Amino acid sequence: MCANHHISVLPLSLPSVRKRVEDFLAANGLRLDPVDCYVAITRSEDSDAILAGGGLSGNVIKCVAVSDEARSEGLTNKLISQLISIAGEKGYSTVKLFTKPSNVRIFSSLGFSLLAEAGEAVLMENGLGGLDSYLRYLRGLRREGRNGAIVMNANPFTRGHRYLVSTAASRVDNLYVIVVREDLSRFPYSERKAMVEAGCAGIEGVTVCEGSDYAISAATFPTYFLKKPDTASDTQMTLDIDLFIRHIAPALGVSVRFAGSEPSDMLTSSYNARMAEQLPRGGIDFVEIPRLEEDGVAVSASALRKCLDGGDLAGAVRLAYTSSLPFLLADLACKALNEELDTTPKPGLVDRNGSGAHKDMDYALMLRSIAALRPYFARLAAEAEEGIDVEEVRAAGIEAEEAMLRATGGVNTHKGALFCLGLTLAAASRLIRRDGKVCGEALRAEISATAAGIALSQGTHGGEAVRKYKVAGALENAREAYPALFADWLPYYRSLGQDPWRNHRTLLRIMSVLDDTNVLHRNGPEELERVKAEAAALAGDFSVDGLEELDRNYIARNTSPGGSADMLSLTILISLLY
Repeated sequence: MCANHHISVLPLSLPSVRKRVEDFLAANGLRLDPVDCYVAITRSEDSDAILAGGGLSGNVIKCVAVSDEARSEGLTNKLISQLISIAGEKGYSTVKLFTKPSNVRIFSSLGFSLLAEAGEAVLMENGLGGLDSYLRYLRGLRREGRNGAIVMNANPFTRGHRYLVSTAASRVDNLYVIVVREDLSRFPYSERKAMVEAGCAGIEGVTVCEGSDYAISAATFPTYFLKKPDTASDTQMTLDIDLFIRHIAPALGVSVRFAGSEPSDMLTSSYNARMAEQLPRGGIDFVEIPRLEEDGVAVSASALRKCLDGGDLAGAVRLAYTSSLPFLLADLACKALNEELDTTPKPGLVDRNGSGAHKDMDYALMLRSIAALRPYFARLAAEAEEGIDVEEVRAAGIEAEEAMLRATGGVNTHKGALFCLGLTLAAASRLIRRDGKVCGEALRAEISATAAGIALSQGTHGGEAVRKYKVAGALENAREAYPALFADWLPYYRSLGQDPWRNHRTLLRIMSVLDDTNVLHRNGPEELERVKAEAAALAGDFSVDGLEELDRNYIARNTSPGGSADMLSLTILISLLY
């Protein structure tokens, strides 16, 4: 609350409120862009008439407008101060603003600095650190000589990227490779940067730089103030290149920027054309290096990702740079876990609809757990490349479990999956390095040999169930190289092809035969037999209504076939491996 005005955060999830904001912005020639929150100033708490409003998406201020009737009331300052305060509460020390060039004077008076400009838009910033801090970091990397730069996403790093870097490095004294920090890619920034660092190792004169929040992409550039939204891509590209010319290049002493040619993606091709036009005007040469090709086809990250999604790991291996392979395997493991989690409805298990029979888990918690395991999957795969050391596998597994528990507040979400998927990734990594591919029999042999050297864990729920009920547990199944999976579950899963219910059907098939130690621990042997019978019946007469009814029954009985869920994840992963 301030004198004669009321400031509040409006709940845009309510259709009526959202419509008020959209109408207010439309009256001021703007559109509503996606925001985390929207702040409005009104005459009083009960008033619906918005005098001034602005949104916040992360640390980017958007959709700022002041009504004609309130232009002389000094509301812009109050509004921006409130948005900066909210950003500060969320942990941001700087805020950015994309706006029309005609607004530069207004926001300069509020402490914003101009970072880049295009015909229809400018980027401004307010706060401590920000771009100045990043430029100080870059200046610390600068060396004398003819300096070049490459800005790359590397999603993931391929042999094509390695070729681009080595070719560019041969033409300059120093080459700076800047990794796009924005985390909108399949592979997170931490992995992409690690892949670039490993992939560039041994190339003389190359420095891999930290990325920053100062790469303006089509995904982050707002269009709410553009008269013609179809000009957004050109404006975004112009801003991004202008920021590079004004700030990044001078900090590193860069006089030439390199990029790979783009034969298929029109947006990237347009960006290259824009650089060829804009960079020389800023005193920077632009050099487009023809893509590395294999059998007449460009070696690209998009082609590699397509191979991963299509179950063609061997094709992905041919395109990837060697040091990227552990990250590809970790990605497949997380893909399998996410597919299992997204399988909805699932009887008694966490899915998109709810927590199943679990009171300490939900969908968001499971996602955090998967993200926490991802770097350890990559570590397991990397350590196994030259040979599988059981002690290294065990140590990485323990650290991964600790990271999972930190991410979940002590809840054991994926311990079983960590064991079976981690063991399989280590075996697959070893085979890829040795044979260049994964095949079923070799994979089974590697899994069995590795599991043979692992001691039975003491004090776990699964271990107690194994000893008490004399059933095969996770370790024994691994030592036998998952006979039911390879003989039955995997062929059945693959036979379902594009069936939208194949994960559900495969899960029921697994449940109908698996001695699920999670069910045994929670409910005992009678419930396990009941679970097997119910799953077999529903598998034989499948229906979504039947799945939902089984889910309700399992919740009431506190039954959770978690071991079966782990085996579904493993089935999906192995299907992606070969």
